[in-house]
Amino acid sequence: MTVIDIDAVRDWLGRLPGGSLAGRHVEDWDAFAKLDKPVATLFGSYDTGKSSLLRRLLVDSGRDVPGWLTISARHETFEVNDAEVGECIIRDTPGFAVGASDIRAQNNSRRAMAAVGLTDVGIAVLTPQLATAERDVLKKLFTQGWPMGTMWFVISRFDEAGVDPEYELAEYRDLSDRKVRELRELFELDDRTPVFVVSQDPFQTAGPDTDLSRETWDDFRGWDGMRDLADAFEAVSPSALPGWRHAAGQRYWTAVLEETVTELRRQLSDYMARAEVAASGVAHRDVWKSELDTLDRAAHASLDGLVEEVMRRSWEPSSGTDELQAEIQRTLDEWFTKQEIRLQRLQQSIRKTRERERARPSWAGFASLVATLGSGEDAAATPAGPGGVAEHVEKVGPMLIGMLKAANKAPGPTAGGKASSAKAARDLGRPIGIAEAALPLAAYLAKVFDEQRTDRARLNQDKAVAEKRQQVVTECTQRARDSWQPFVDDVREAIVAETRDQVDLNASLRQLVEQLQEAVVEGEGLFRAGTVPLLETEA
Repeated sequence: MTVIDIDAVRDWLGRLPGGSLAGRHVEDWDAFAKLDKPVATLFGSYDTGKSSLLRRLLVDSGRDVPGWLTISARHETFEVNDAEVGECIIRDTPGFAVGASDIRAQNNSRRAMAAVGLTDVGIAVLTPQLATAERDVLKKLFTQGWPMGTMWFVISRFDEAGVDPEYELAEYRDLSDRKVRELRELFELDDRTPVFVVSQDPFQTAGPDTDLSRETWDDFRGWDGMRDLADAFEAVSPSALPGWRHAAGQRYWTAVLEETVTELRRQLSDYMARAEVAASGVAHRDVWKSELDTLDRAAHASLDGLVEEVMRRSWEPSSGTDELQAEIQRTLDEWFTKQEIRLQRLQQSIRKTRERERARPSWAGFASLVATLGSGEDAAATPAGPGGVAEHVEKVGPMLIGMLKAANKAPGPTAGGKASSAKAARDLGRPIGIAEAALPLAAYLAKVFDEQRTDRARLNQDKAVAEKRQQVVTECTQRARDSWQPFVDDVREAIVAETRDQVDLNASLRQLVEQLQEAVVEGEGLFRAGTVPLLETEA
């Protein structure tokens, strides 16, 4: 455990991409720091007896049991609540459930861990079976820089361990000693770490009742272990509070830094993948538009001279109007068919590339981001959570979404995104039908050429008429180009629509990735800067 620069951590939290997390954490810390009595927090899995343990401590000290204290084997404790015993504030917490999938259990776990993050004395409450699924979570907590004597362990409900102390007291105590040794080995604890073995409500004498007196458990005080635990609470002195509170500050802000950096790394990984998708869209658009431009220039080049050649043939004495129109129709059919095949190949290439891109795992994340940005919801507004470091860190994601929304206020990634993409997909998949444009154009050219052939002799001798002929060629060529252009424009629009979301988000995603990288590097640097041992760091 090392000492971090808390002021530097707060400053860093205030400059995160998308907004600040400093205020939320400072509020939590300040509320805790104002307490003038040591805070001891009971924590552990549900059904370990935390609430019944607190009830026993309150009743034995002559205090009333508050209405919020519920005794049950189920998840009955939903909130973190305080009660005073002597010079100490004791906090009861919901039981945490490692790996739980339901929302209630997850919220309970968050509330419990948040409470442990803001405490002077941590009291891990375990059943006689000791820790199982929660072992790694507890071990991580135990190694976070607790001054000597501020991390306690209570093996609770020991009357349920399998030996009846009223008939086999020696075996009961032997089992108790063995469980203490197992616990110390499990978490590598030395003999200075307080471990208590208690039976706070032997044989469920009190059950769920809260209107009780000390006499309720008088028959069991010789072996229930509660005297040692009560003495430990009485020994807690406010004089030790400054050092404990300093250590708590280091634990709290270190946890804030660690969880925030972890979340930023996760967000960075996600947004790097999304930025790559966006960048690929920009690259694809450039390539496809370049290919279309090349195809279009080639079409124009092949059209130049084509009309003039047809017109030259029209001066052949043997060609009549019908033959002329048939010749023009055949020539234009060939030209349009050739260009249609080229456009179709480009469309097929685009469609296949998009299908491959959308089949990649990274596309789902990008599509989800586009949908989120296109929603009317306020991304920065999240439902009220259980509070604490984890809940505050979860606001990083919404903050980043809010940042992207602000950067893309203009119509773009969310303006008609689905509609334009659907239209683009249809445009790329449907037949082009260019050859159909040849028929009306051929009829027009045949009419013009036929009119020009009425006086061939004069046309061949008169310079002005020759210029008129060239004008007709130019006009007819332009007509052919005008007939071709809508098909090029359709493909160009489809390319733009297919890549709109990626192109619109590319710059802002690239900027966000850079900012996240800088934030992660700075946060990691704050870890490396802490090199001074924190008081006594053993549990």
